[in-house]
Amino acid sequence: MTSSLGPEQVLAFVALGLGYGALIAGLATGLVVTYRSSGVINVAAGATAALVAYVYSELRTTGVPFALVIGLVVAAVLGALQYLLVYRPLAKAGPLAKLVASSGVLLTAQAVIVLRWGADPVAAPAILPQETVDLLGVSIPQDRLLLAGLVIVATALLWALYRHTRFGIATRATADSAKGSVLLGLSTGRLEVANWVIASVLGGLFGMLAAPTTQLQPTTFTLLVVPVLTAALLGGFSSFGVTVATAFGLGVVNSLIALLQGQSWFPQVEGTPLPGVTELVPFLVLAVTLYLRGRALPDRLTAVAPPMPRAPRPRRAGPAMAVGAVVAVAALAGLPFDWRQALVNSMLGAVLCLSVVVTTGFVGQISFAQMAVAGAAGYVMATVGGDLGLPFPLPPLAGIAAAVLTSLLFSVPARRVRGLQLAVLTLAGGVAAQRFWFGNPQWGSGLRPANVAPITVFGMEISPSRSFWGTEPPSQGFGLVVLAALLGCVFLVAWLRRSDLGARMLAVRSSEAAAAATGVNVGAVKTLAFAIGGLLAGVAGVLYGYTFTGVSADRFGPLTSIAFFGVAVLGGVGTVGGALVGGLLVAQGLLFHAVTTWFGIPPDYQPLFAGLAVVLTVIGSPDGVAVSVADAARSLRVRRLALGES
Repeated sequence: MTSSLGPEQVLAFVALGLGYGALIAGLATGLVVTYRSSGVINVAAGATAALVAYVYSELRTTGVPFALVIGLVVAAVLGALQYLLVYRPLAKAGPLAKLVASSGVLLTAQAVIVLRWGADPVAAPAILPQETVDLLGVSIPQDRLLLAGLVIVATALLWALYRHTRFGIATRATADSAKGSVLLGLSTGRLEVANWVIASVLGGLFGMLAAPTTQLQPTTFTLLVVPVLTAALLGGFSSFGVTVATAFGLGVVNSLIALLQGQSWFPQVEGTPLPGVTELVPFLVLAVTLYLRGRALPDRLTAVAPPMPRAPRPRRAGPAMAVGAVVAVAALAGLPFDWRQALVNSMLGAVLCLSVVVTTGFVGQISFAQMAVAGAAGYVMATVGGDLGLPFPLPPLAGIAAAVLTSLLFSVPARRVRGLQLAVLTLAGGVAAQRFWFGNPQWGSGLRPANVAPITVFGMEISPSRSFWGTEPPSQGFGLVVLAALLGCVFLVAWLRRSDLGARMLAVRSSEAAAAATGVNVGAVKTLAFAIGGLLAGVAGVLYGYTFTGVSADRFGPLTSIAFFGVAVLGGVGTVGGALVGGLLVAQGLLFHAVTTWFGIPPDYQPLFAGLAVVLTVIGSPDGVAVSVADAARSLRVRRLALGES
């Protein structure tokens, strides 16, 4: 480590940051293109670029000619397929449905990469020259400078395309008024598919060019969605120039932080630089910028919230809970150990989905930070019960309190930031929490899981590994603890939906301006929703810690949070029943265990099926499985009554 910085070092690291910034810029400009043409915030942009880069890398290493051209063709095909198969059927859907569909595409692309190429890093063959040039006495890699130049050229071409060509003018006209464009004889479908091809080719091109400058690994490109969304968001999803400038700024800041981490005065943790700073700084910049730019209430153009899935009042909740409890107890008593574990996993997933129901289904706040909130509960519980040695029930209570406080921190920007902006902010916050907190060996666990002491009541241990009645773990006793927690959470959410507070939440979801005009304290309602959602996520985090006897950073990562959000919407984000259906659909839950057991499908395919299920369900049933099943059952009863009367 060094103790001083020279201008040569700073210049060198600024140049190194240009490559990373160029990759962010290439993906972010594509994001602007898809949003301007189709209104889709494509969180799968990084995963799609990674898929193209992997294809190119394999073609090059196997000696296939014209690998770059084939890669561009693959990118174009992926862009066209995404629009035609996913977003064209959702043309009249709200932004939430499109965002969830995009998360399903992300999960699908991620699963394909892992299944085909594995999770280990892949060395991507270089396309651009690797030699260095001397600039002001500093040796700078040519590929970084060329990447930056190519991004600037591409940005200029995009600006000219959408400003001065008939195609660009038609695209802007379609974005302003689709009906008006149809009346003018414009083919909106052709325009949108062309824009998706352009965006995908841009992302694929810069993914292939920049892959040698960064590590080609499934999560590396996928998690680029955070800086990519940050750049596009600060550019208003409209300005190519501001988006690219922000992207370069993020790349340079990321590189300079790496330079500062090599200084002797930089904070150290167990002899290594403080982790997570590169993720924390962009999150703080984004949070402050959006908070200052946001408004306590939306303006006239956004006074009415976009369509959300229905949130009907629960009927016969008491009898349904009683029947469900009896069935669950019988299953815990009679099922073999592997099915008991799948049932426990489903119950845990249902609790976390209930937190999404409150924050998104009831009050309309799109949060991708629920796993970060759950992780806060797990890590605080591990610290209180392990390092401090406090007895049960103090560790889980402390963990749940930490989850509520963490969720309240996210509620602060939610007072002035809403909708898709809040989704981007909470996703960035989830990444920062995973790297800066959970991945810190001093505050979290680093690369090792943090052990969680089992539940001990009057000297009796209740844990998954503690066998009851001579059976294999997980024990029935621990399953009953999880069931009791789930029933309590179900009762809380069902009561909330039927209460006056629930009515105020739905009023805020429908229209913040209208709710405020009727006397509803919008800020207070949002804060309460985040507090209750944090409590539910905290219960889930505590139960996860007890179930797996430890907590680790990868279990509470942002991609897992996206997956849970998608599953919650898939089940029905506006209902308690939807959360229970979502619990059945989580990875390692009952449904996927049944599929892998009965049909012999390897567990590695669970993420692929989950991603496809999210996309198909959003297209076929925007309100979720639970609401669709309830509607079908209600229609069937009406038909039977009608036939009986006739």
